[in-house]
Amino acid sequence: MEDALSTEIQIDEPLEATTAPQPGIHLAGALHDEQYPALVRFLLLHGASWTEAQDAAQDAFTQMCAPGVCVTYPRAWLRTVAWRSWVSQQVKLEETCAELPEPQLNLRWQTPAHAAELGEEERQVIFLLLQLPAKQRAAMAWHLDGFTTEESARAMGTTQAAVRQNLARARAALKQGLRLEGRLTNERGKA
Repeated sequence: MEDALSTEIQIDEPLEATTAPQPGIHLAGALHDEQYPALVRFLLLHGASWTEAQDAAQDAFTQMCAPGVCVTYPRAWLRTVAWRSWVSQQVKLEETCAELPEPQLNLRWQTPAHAAELGEEERQVIFLLLQLPAKQRAAMAWHLDGFTTEESARAMGTTQAAVRQNLARARAALKQGLRLEGRLTNERGKA
């Protein structure tokens, strides 16, 4: 269970080096096979359903191919655009000032193949991730995708301190939740 929580990713250099903006249509073609599954997983960790995540990921690639779009940080750009697309699916026009939508706490978002591959501990961690507040879920999703605190803050439109604080709170909640679940499982086995 310790491995399931080891979210400390040491990154020596940023995930995306600063480069000159490149045409989105060229980037989309080069990145689609590599980034589409990661983008769907990123959205699932935010609480999207399988179909919502696929739709939002595809929408991000479609927007990247729009004429005149040039992108400097394509991985972060894709995640930001896909996340916004998913949120717009969740929030009706009259609710635009509302808080982010809370995910439905079910684990039916996996493909049948992925559902078979998930172990009990992974299901528990995902269930706990989906119970985190939206900002903590977001910080953890960016972190689990390998982005540095600086990259996450830039993409999320917040400060590095806020990202670090939300990551710390998310880790603490996950650790507490896993300990509680472990104790309940042990008590059931003894009864």
